[in-house]
Amino acid sequence: MVNKIRINVEMLDENDKVIGSEIIKTMRIKKPQTLLDVGYRHSEQIEILQALQDALLNQQSVFFHEDIEECPKCHSKLAKKGYTKSDFNAVFTDHKVKVSRLYCTGCDWKSIPSILSLFGTTVHPELSKLQCENAATRSYRDAAKSLNQVCNGTRRVNNHDRIKHTCETVGNYASINPIASSEKVRAARQLCLQVDGGHVKSKSPDKRSFEVLTSVVFKPENIDTTYSYEEQDDGELALKYKRGKLTSKQCAASALSDNLAHIKAQTIVAAQKEGLTKNTHVTALCDGAKNCWQVVNALEEKARKVTRILDWFHIAMKFQNLSLKDAAIQENAKHAKWFLWRGKPQQALKRLNEVLLALTEKKEKVKIKSLITYIKNNEEHIVNYEKRKEQGKCFTSHLAESNVESLINQRCKGQQHMRWTREGLHPLMQIRSLIASNDWCRQWEQTICGATLRAA
Repeated sequence: MVNKIRINVEMLDENDKVIGSEIIKTMRIKKPQTLLDVGYRHSEQIEILQALQDALLNQQSVFFHEDIEECPKCHSKLAKKGYTKSDFNAVFTDHKVKVSRLYCTGCDWKSIPSILSLFGTTVHPELSKLQCENAATRSYRDAAKSLNQVCNGTRRVNNHDRIKHTCETVGNYASINPIASSEKVRAARQLCLQVDGGHVKSKSPDKRSFEVLTSVVFKPENIDTTYSYEEQDDGELALKYKRGKLTSKQCAASALSDNLAHIKAQTIVAAQKEGLTKNTHVTALCDGAKNCWQVVNALEEKARKVTRILDWFHIAMKFQNLSLKDAAIQENAKHAKWFLWRGKPQQALKRLNEVLLALTEKKEKVKIKSLITYIKNNEEHIVNYEKRKEQGKCFTSHLAESNVESLINQRCKGQQHMRWTREGLHPLMQIRSLIASNDWCRQWEQTICGATLRAA
């Protein structure tokens, strides 16, 4: 019967002959008294991983030196002179790695490199990846707690300031170095584009908030619709709601105040990743804001045609927020919505003006005037929504998940005390956009290595 189990590391030469070995851990086999005794405990797993990493790093250390053969000052031959201990942060463990020192036999010039000077960072790219992924979904402090729990201890590399720095480094790199799709993109005949904005609280004392713009590009056939039904009193099933999920999409976001330069450029890249060509017909949905339409205009020269539609979801929300006290007047306002649904903005405006004349309260008048202005400003983008629905064409963002909700609100508004600067939020939005676009699994290595590692 086996009494003990031992983890051993063997060093082999080029002929697979054992030339050295190191015992990592020896454990006596006992009958488990509880489930806690089954297998290695969390702390033991980290200890084993630490020892295994150290064993490998000790063997790799012979390669850790500057790749130079002569002195940069006097051009004499260089010789090795001992080692320097250098920090290295693996995914779950921290290490001290030996790095060779070089010195000049002619002028005493010395080279004392480190992992940082050789590679540009002491942090393994996969740890940077985990830091970015955790910070993309929770606060920097919560991300630090989560990562430390996985590592079974507090690590300096995982404090919230270091995680924030990693996100800013990677996000800013992704912002100015968009990576083309690694796969061949099939040209798309039809694409849908949604552009929207969301406000977040500002750290600036002179501003309460600032706007972050987002865009999402997808093929209409990539909306996977889920239907929910409920039983009526007569036993018949009635549709309760339907909700769509995008199986493939490309997102872009910008918190910069740069006259829309970044969001326009990133939206074009997103569209090209979805198959935008000169033969593509783009259907663009917006909430009616001028800056959103300007982002849409950036695709004008890249596509065959761009159809601009005022998003029905935002129209419906405008009417829902009216809440007029007089039931008859409220009903009259609903008739205006009926005209808009059928693509008749002039009749809708006429009905709303009648509603305005019937109102007496100032607050209600302000709401109607605002709605009238909204329709006038976007009149050319109001279509026959009923007809588009019957034809199965895109007419509202309500059929798919909200880009503003998924990219901005879930991370930046979950806690009311959160306040941001444009420069601090922008890189985080780039990471969230990559993750939401399903690009992260294919592009994280190129993005993180490009952002953090020293160029060869």
